[in-house]
Amino acid sequence: MAILKINEKHTAAAAITASVMFLCACVIFFLPVEIPHMITICTGILTIASLWLCPWQITLALLFSTLGDHMGSCDNFLGQMGFFALGHVFYIIYFAGRYFRRVEPDRKLTGKAKGYLAMVVFCALALLCAAFFKIAPEAPAGIIRIGVCIYATLISIMMITAMLQRSSLFALGAILFVFSDFILAWNKFVEPVPYRHYLVLVSYYLAQWLLFIRSTKFRVGPEMRLLRF
Repeated sequence: MAILKINEKHTAAAAITASVMFLCACVIFFLPVEIPHMITICTGILTIASLWLCPWQITLALLFSTLGDHMGSCDNFLGQMGFFALGHVFYIIYFAGRYFRRVEPDRKLTGKAKGYLAMVVFCALALLCAAFFKIAPEAPAGIIRIGVCIYATLISIMMITAMLQRSSLFALGAILFVFSDFILAWNKFVEPVPYRHYLVLVSYYLAQWLLFIRSTKFRVGPEMRLLRF
């Protein structure tokens, strides 16, 4: 349930307007023009729109992501990681609640379902292994290293819960979020990644938009069923 009410017949127009504004802000961000904290404005647009269009958990997840973007623009990595971790907590709360309310009662453990679940667990374990054994050891000892481990655990849980939603858009959004943060962490702690600016931010923006638009009542069209079980 959204924090603020909107007439259901206006949902499509509001979602499309927010998406267009978000796209325009992203395009401006990538232009060779210096606009302070532009990265915060991009996610801020989705946060404001989510007050009317998305469940409150998604709104809080986007709000903390926006605060994380602000910390990142101020070169405060610890603050950036902390706020994004809080954002993932609210994504997890939303996905877990949605799973037990709408997905699990309908689910049958067919062979295909078991294979899909095994793939989800394998991906999460592979991500955690990379984070704990490759990235975390390269991070500064102390609170940063501990934070990297906690963050990796939270984003892995977020990815698992998103991929269990029977929604290709939620699954793709979570995977892109993980990809973005993995490239960012690898570049920061392990070795430089070519074209990291575009790899990190294009995948991040697309991830946030996918999670936003799928959590609204607006439907962009029938979803692919490749990741559904």
